[in-house]
Amino acid sequence: MTAMQGMLRSKPAGSGSRSTPGRSGRSDTQPRDRALGAAASVPDETTQAQIYRQSRRGVSVEALAAQFGLSRSRIERVLKEMRAKRLLETPLEFIGDPNFDDPAAVVEILGPAPEPAADHGSRRLRALDGLPPYLAGLYDFPLLSREEERYLFRKMNYLKYRAHQLRAALDPSHCDAAQLDEIEHLQHEALAVKNQLIRANLRLVVSIAKKLAGPTNPLFELVSDGNMSLIRAVEKFDARRGFKFSTYASWAILKNFRRSIPEERRRRNRFVIGHDESFEIAPEIRRDASEQESDHRRNQEIVERMLGRLDSRERRVLISRYGIGGAAAQTLEQLGRELGVSKERVRQIQSQAQEKLRKIAFQEKLDLAFD
Repeated sequence: MTAMQGMLRSKPAGSGSRSTPGRSGRSDTQPRDRALGAAASVPDETTQAQIYRQSRRGVSVEALAAQFGLSRSRIERVLKEMRAKRLLETPLEFIGDPNFDDPAAVVEILGPAPEPAADHGSRRLRALDGLPPYLAGLYDFPLLSREEERYLFRKMNYLKYRAHQLRAALDPSHCDAAQLDEIEHLQHEALAVKNQLIRANLRLVVSIAKKLAGPTNPLFELVSDGNMSLIRAVEKFDARRGFKFSTYASWAILKNFRRSIPEERRRRNRFVIGHDESFEIAPEIRRDASEQESDHRRNQEIVERMLGRLDSRERRVLISRYGIGGAAAQTLEQLGRELGVSKERVRQIQSQAQEKLRKIAFQEKLDLAFD
């Protein structure tokens, strides 16, 4: 019961303003009570999801209030809570850096991009022969210098890191629009930088896919498959390790192709990427592939050791969420049902466990190169 309802019900008869009976003989306070009761009601999860979906489609708050029989303030609260839940459910991966907590470093990270070298900007890119117009158009995007590349990866990961910090302190039932706006802005900015990195390297996928295309391996299918590998490589690349991104991405794309194209497995010992002046990667790929495999084995050992420092529930959540060690990846909701807790609680356990691992990695000065 709201304070207003309590006042209405406890008000002595005859005091204050009088109510005027309608034609039915009922007092006009009854509809008012019903309206207040509707305003105080809390819609179930299904109704909240419907409200959120319709709002995303452009339905106004006033129209939603009328449709669902709720007050404007209740609709606004539902929309805020649903926004917060969607933000918390959205995957957010980043490569950490101790300098992200240094205000002076943050100024540099968010500052203007470095100017490309004079000779870098003068190189004219030429599309590979025989490409359809759509793929040839990818060569219109300028290549990134090593400095520009490092700047963009650092900025993207910092924006994600900052969004992660704000999300960790977010309570869906007690948040304001300004908090949500800031988190969404950071995530949108990070996505814009990510897309810039992807666009600048799409031609790398085309260059590799064109060498593998054939009657059983259509070029567009290879490019589509390779683009997914490229996107994942952008998310996992650690620019601090000193590799050029094109080297790391080439290894990731080739690894995926060798797994997905049976013919390529039989030919992979004979497969060599030709030298392309746009990428300068041919001498590095095979050497870096063995280095990456070595890193992967080392990381597996480190991860197993680090997981041993978590409690049993934290270990269970991380292993099940990320499919570690061959386990089937599970959603927050699936894990919540198994553990007998809400999916929000599972998310909190996951966040706590990840933060513990980051602190352990920082304290032990571990440089993980997950792929």
